[in-house]
Amino acid sequence: MFTYIIIDDEILIRKGTLKKLEPMHEEITCIGEADNGQDGIKLIAETKPDFVILDMQMPVMNGMELLPYLASHYESMPLIVISGYKNFDYIKQAISARAVEYLLKPFSADMIQDCVKKVLNQLQQRSEIRQQLKLTEEQTEQVRYDYDISLIHNLIFGYRTLDPILTSHRLNYINTTHNLILLTFGYYENADDSKFSLWLEENGFGDMALYISGRDVQQPQGFLILFLPQQDPKLQKDLAKQIFRSFRTYLLSLELKPVVGFSSIHHSLSDLNTAYRECALALDQRPLAAPKNSVCFYQSELHPITINWEHTGEFLFRIEAGMTDAVSELSNDLFQYYESIPGCRLIDVKAHCRKLAGSCQQLITEYINSPASDTAEGSGSMERVSSHFFHITDLEAYYRQFFMNVAFMLKPYSVYNSDDVIENVKTYMQRNYQKDLTQDYIASLFYMNRSYLSSQFRKKTGEKFVDYLNDVRLEHAEELLQKPGQKMYQVAKAVGYDNEKYFFRIFRKRTGMTPDQYRKQLSGKN
Repeated sequence: MFTYIIIDDEILIRKGTLKKLEPMHEEITCIGEADNGQDGIKLIAETKPDFVILDMQMPVMNGMELLPYLASHYESMPLIVISGYKNFDYIKQAISARAVEYLLKPFSADMIQDCVKKVLNQLQQRSEIRQQLKLTEEQTEQVRYDYDISLIHNLIFGYRTLDPILTSHRLNYINTTHNLILLTFGYYENADDSKFSLWLEENGFGDMALYISGRDVQQPQGFLILFLPQQDPKLQKDLAKQIFRSFRTYLLSLELKPVVGFSSIHHSLSDLNTAYRECALALDQRPLAAPKNSVCFYQSELHPITINWEHTGEFLFRIEAGMTDAVSELSNDLFQYYESIPGCRLIDVKAHCRKLAGSCQQLITEYINSPASDTAEGSGSMERVSSHFFHITDLEAYYRQFFMNVAFMLKPYSVYNSDDVIENVKTYMQRNYQKDLTQDYIASLFYMNRSYLSSQFRKKTGEKFVDYLNDVRLEHAEELLQKPGQKMYQVAKAVGYDNEKYFFRIFRKRTGMTPDQYRKQLSGKN
């Protein structure tokens, strides 16, 4: 039985976490709760738990202060960090320094239970390692080898940047190797890679190639590091291709058809993260229509494709209005649209998804008063997570869930919650006057017939749709004209008029003077 404590200032979160962990009561038990970091430190000293679940945002002492303290005083104790978008980069830094599980709010019972299971596995492994250290030299060597593999894994993902020295005799040859190439494998389903290293040894590649399982990433992954002797670069590449062809034939015999990304040649283990980013870029540049078992070589980034999805405005509106069913349907349409674009690559899809996600995070900032820096951090965090996806299906599942979560989050706050649909229409027009708004488009957003919208709008407001829209736009135009520096065509475009002459005519009809005369009149009064 393992013990834990919870440090969180929100009692509902604490109770909710306890409730979600009830199914694991035979394996774990909570021995205390604290609502800030200082009380948490006292509680840890008194109870000596096996692991801690803690929040980042707390009074008195927050997670930013608590994490370094725990890392230095309880370096072997696993932590599960709970956080919103705030401080996500900080959490990633904590992960790179030591083993820490993390969750983003809101999280499900399955998510917290999975994290706890990983912690329990870690605790169990540590217990086994302590026992192994007391055993024979052969078993001690295995422990060192496992440590070295873990260290190399961390280097690949950028969790450690210092130049490492491997301690196991089995991998000692790597310390004196000066050239390496990284191959990143993206599997379409989980692959049993437990025998891959054995195959490399049995086929004479044990002192030139090392297979690393891509554990702890969002999708099935694996890495093959080729350690090459110092010789002509062309000969090195030929040798790398020879090893890869043999290994690939072995994978095909297992009915595995991964996509593979090649890095360029590097000269140190500390370059592994750079090599991984090269592999990721090579895989991202693969067209969506490419065969499943494509082999991609690193090259400088190509020019991105501009993606103009015609339903972007509607999609963001559905998210803002909290219409989760419609968001799900439009997400399907979005990814079908990506696959219909000739030459579209994963890197183009990622860029467009990040752009949509940025618009969503702006909505979150607007409605929930989240600081702009938090939005930037959240965007960066999503980009780092999505960088590990090398299949369109995985990327679709990730972003679909994100869009659905945002819609669900914004639903209680949405300005489109009025029972009067015409009031919702007016609100939309007031918030989006600068866009190309037509009655047909507005009617489609609110699931109305164009004629019905026209009649109901006039009945409720006493104005025609187009007259109301012009009133809204011209009110904002008058505000802009009070500010010097903007030219007339810029003012017109800023309030939704692409035709400057039409803007002049409408403005004069409303005010009895041209925009220039209006501005001069204001200047004279000043």
